[in-house]
Amino acid sequence: MKISSTRSKQTAESVGQINGAAAPALIGPIAPVPKLRQPGRTRRPLMLALMVLTIVLGALGSLYFLNKSTERVAVVALSRDVAWGQVLTSSDVTEVSIVADPALHPVSWADKGDVLGERTTTDLLAGSLLTADAVTASAAVPGVGQALVGVLLKAGQMPATPMGARDHVLLVVTAQAGASTTATGATVEPKTVAAIVFTVGTVDATGSSTVDVLVPQADAADIASAAALGRVAVVLVPRS
Repeated sequence: MKISSTRSKQTAESVGQINGAAAPALIGPIAPVPKLRQPGRTRRPLMLALMVLTIVLGALGSLYFLNKSTERVAVVALSRDVAWGQVLTSSDVTEVSIVADPALHPVSWADKGDVLGERTTTDLLAGSLLTADAVTASAAVPGVGQALVGVLLKAGQMPATPMGARDHVLLVVTAQAGASTTATGATVEPKTVAAIVFTVGTVDATGSSTVDVLVPQADAADIASAAALGRVAVVLVPRS
């Protein structure tokens, strides 16, 4: 019985001890541990509105530049071939619409009146766009020191290869019949004159064609006289 009493005493002494040390007395109920609050999503209506506005402005900007890149303008184009030095007329041009391009500088259709009546400075091909430097008001034909002579040529007096405006040729004035030699028996050398083709007429039923050529004014009388007698032949030479 004494042993049981001793054990009860030891049990009583161990109550209120932690690792052999006296535990502090607890005053009042134990406070519950607070739960941590889960972070929620913060709504930012202003930021959302700015994002939507940015998207809308970006879309509108893209649409604007797309429309600008495909904007079409009316310009002047050639409806048929026009040779160098010819006067440009309303029947030579037509209206076409193209996408505006900074690399191209055609004459606008609204300004066509500024170029009609002027002379071309180069050969113009049908379907090409007309630029301001392709015509000029000062290119009078014939120019100073030149003369424009029409030469009627038969088959055999001109190349079979078609000639065109600005081609360089030699006009060969052949000797008159029975005058190929001088009184001393020397051969008469044919006279040659450098010329530039201005226009080439259509070939008629006999195979003849009239070619307008620009020649030095000093040789114009001789060339016109020889051409009237059919004593002029044309030789095509390279352009200088």
